[in-house]
Amino acid sequence: MHSGDRHPDESGFIVPAAGDAARLGAVLLAAGSAVRMGGPNKLLMRVDGEPLVRRSLRALQRVPIGHLVVVLGRDAQRVRMELDTFPVRAFCRVDVGCEQQVSVDAGLRALPAGLDAIVLALADQPLVETDDLRWLLAQWRALPAGSAAIPFHGGARGNPVVIAGAMREPVLEAGPSTGCRGWLAAHPQRVHRIEAPNDHFVVDLDTPEDAARLARRGLLVEPPPNGETPHRPPPA
Repeated sequence: MHSGDRHPDESGFIVPAAGDAARLGAVLLAAGSAVRMGGPNKLLMRVDGEPLVRRSLRALQRVPIGHLVVVLGRDAQRVRMELDTFPVRAFCRVDVGCEQQVSVDAGLRALPAGLDAIVLALADQPLVETDDLRWLLAQWRALPAGSAAIPFHGGARGNPVVIAGAMREPVLEAGPSTGCRGWLAAHPQRVHRIEAPNDHFVVDLDTPEDAARLARRGLLVEPPPNGETPHRPPPA
């Protein structure tokens, strides 16, 4: 972390993990290599002044969710330093460039058994806020027991995905070669498509073009502090 760039302690915003929160887990996938961004690690890019990975974890933590696991890859130490004030249960590290199902497998293994639900979230979705996550969990709770919920908007599949905690063991038994996505595809009767009221679940930050589109929506998107020119909305 850069000198003078320490973030405020999030402990004042933590809701104790009691009741429903203690029965919820989340895996935040922050291990991508970000090659399509063409240089900077997108998870360290600033969105309205806050590192993207921190913005993503903050949204999850304030749901609240009792068990948070972050899976790291590229720039693992620096990414972890950006999250040093959060109550994270565990950090896992996977090889840079590994397939996403390997990250999901590592994150699920770090969570305890017996949870009611697990949120599988990406760390590169700058529009997803705590209210969006609470809404998605409410939709999941209305489904039959043992279900998974996948958000869609405008025909596009989104993230995060919410799975029943009971799915953790069979997904792990299937192994990363199948992964959670493969396991869900093999059990379609347990998967429910949830139509989202906005596009927050289907917008991510992968490329400079994505950053420009977010800027046109009013977000200030900047590279990690290194003197590069920030992405700003064009003049009206």
